[in-house]
Amino acid sequence: MLKIGDFAKRSRVSVKALRLYAEVGLLNPVQVDPFTGYRYYSEEQLKPAKLILVLRRLDMPLLTIRQVLQAPTAAQAREIVDRYWQEVEAQVAERRKMLGYVHDHLQGKETIMTYAVDTKHVPEQPVISIRQTVSIQELVGYIDRSIEALQAHARMQGGEASGAPLGIYHGEVNEDSHGPVEICLPVKRDLRPGEGIQARKLAAAQVAYTTITEQQAEFPATLQGYDAIYEWIKQNGHKTIEPPREIYLSAPGEVGPDEPFIEIAWPFR
Repeated sequence: MLKIGDFAKRSRVSVKALRLYAEVGLLNPVQVDPFTGYRYYSEEQLKPAKLILVLRRLDMPLLTIRQVLQAPTAAQAREIVDRYWQEVEAQVAERRKMLGYVHDHLQGKETIMTYAVDTKHVPEQPVISIRQTVSIQELVGYIDRSIEALQAHARMQGGEASGAPLGIYHGEVNEDSHGPVEICLPVKRDLRPGEGIQARKLAAAQVAYTTITEQQAEFPATLQGYDAIYEWIKQNGHKTIEPPREIYLSAPGEVGPDEPFIEIAWPFR
């Protein structure tokens, strides 16, 4: 048995961290003296403590570490670690692209893409939708899960989609702001709402729109598509009247590099 101070020295995990790990159920002492409150750890706990130390060096969240430690088999634990690291590498790749954008911008080499902006009348359409406030990190997963949930809800009522799913950004979603995003599925007839799913009608609107490819949909390139529509509306003496919409024409990887991937549509007056 080791007192918490001795265990901290042996494991290289601070006393403060050990107390935190006990609070969240990650690494509990095997015994707490009921009179003194001293915490005792066993020699066998040095191995998981050192593993936690390494995983924290990889910036793995405590919740994910707990999943690793509680995995029934070593193979399942490795799967959790590998899945986490794939997410890290994807984030690094995305940030590397943004760093390239910053370099080009500072050197005056920013690539300005041209977008063909057109207009059309969108009639009133019944939709089922999910609305939630999300962070930028949660956005892609939230969109995918919401579309699946809406499609399943429509099938349960024998309903059919009348168009591609779309997202309405009722607020800004970026690194500094969480915003409400509504994911909608247009349907051919009115359907009943469900738990967390509302049924409503999107009002008819005149929209200015353009399409972007999958590559152009990556941040920050996608901002140029929005800017192109906003400038067209402004230069033609119109005003935006509702939040912009993203119509998801296809899923990632389903279309070629030059084919339309997302349509950005902005209602105007």
